[in-house]
Amino acid sequence: MDKLKQILISKPRWIVLLIFAYILVLGLLKWKFTPTLSTVYYLVGGLFGIYFMDFADAIFAIKPSPFQSIIFMVLFGVVSFFVVTSSGSMFASGLVLSLYFSLLLAQADEWQEYKHLNRWYTLVRTPPSIRAQRWIVLGTVLFLVLETVIFIS
Repeated sequence: MDKLKQILISKPRWIVLLIFAYILVLGLLKWKFTPTLSTVYYLVGGLFGIYFMDFADAIFAIKPSPFQSIIFMVLFGVVSFFVVTSSGSMFASGLVLSLYFSLLLAQADEWQEYKHLNRWYTLVRTPPSIRAQRWIVLGTVLFLVLETVIFIS
């Protein structure tokens, strides 16, 4: 129980609020301000997505975290695109959208602190140049925007 509490309070409040605002606005746009039971499933999935990686890191306790790597980001991008475009599960859509946004915010936080994302490339032979890392992050952002637009449509 202490581990659960520690995970819930470890994430900065502004990040939780930002991700929740993102999924809430998406839900309002998707259901045109007329919520249904699917909206509730979507929002609950989105809430789980905010903390999903934190729980996974605590359970598996692998250092460095394989979940904060470019390999995971690419593979998760494929899975999240499939879920948003094909699954029909609103819980899963909320989960993957908020989780993808959480990963993107983790990258932004690391970039802010270190001015590179080399730690995200520990599972590959050598990290790409800073310029290439910027382009990869931009591609990640554009991919999230694409998934967001597809979800709302």
